[in-house]
Amino acid sequence: MREVVVSSKATDRSLIKAGVFMQVQKDYIRTGILESALEEFSAKGFRNATMSSIADSCNISKSNLYRYFSSKEDICHEILAKPSWEIKNALKILTGTELLMFSNDEIAQHMTEALFPVMLKYRKEMMIIISSDAPEEGVALKQMVEKELMKNFMAFDPQRTPEGFAASLVKMLMAGIENILVNYISEENMKEQLNSLLRYHLRGVLAFSMLRKE
Repeated sequence: MREVVVSSKATDRSLIKAGVFMQVQKDYIRTGILESALEEFSAKGFRNATMSSIADSCNISKSNLYRYFSSKEDICHEILAKPSWEIKNALKILTGTELLMFSNDEIAQHMTEALFPVMLKYRKEMMIIISSDAPEEGVALKQMVEKELMKNFMAFDPQRTPEGFAASLVKMLMAGIENILVNYISEENMKEQLNSLLRYHLRGVLAFSMLRKE
């Protein structure tokens, strides 16, 4: 019988192909877990979603799920990583004396153009962040968003805009954003509502500032 000799190069190529396939399969499963978990968190809330329900929703065993993620907090961290970065960038809007160069409506429009694409792209992720049962990381991100919005509001007139007043406005603004995310489907309506919401709150800051001057 003739001996079949397999070259080392051929073996190496086969191993590489097998390794690439396995990595692609792992990435596919990992992506599926993240997508299913996002749906679970959105539908049930972070507290009510469990590793078991996430595993069931993506049709894998719970033990297999733990090979990829150690906890639902670990899953949520990865889900929020990219939107967190984009939200932070979107919030670098206008600060300090730059605000004095624009009218109220122009500032509202500028803020709308910065925030709306992120709201649209990460609608479900933002609902997790803003919700009352947000995970620890979501709470921290929500606080960061509120802090940055406060900076923008107080920049109109730092001497006459009390921090407590600005904080109250920001809380109401965040509640308004949550309402938009939950109740509006049309992109056009969402954007229009966001712009109206921002104009309303910016006018509140200006009106309060004018009262303080008198």
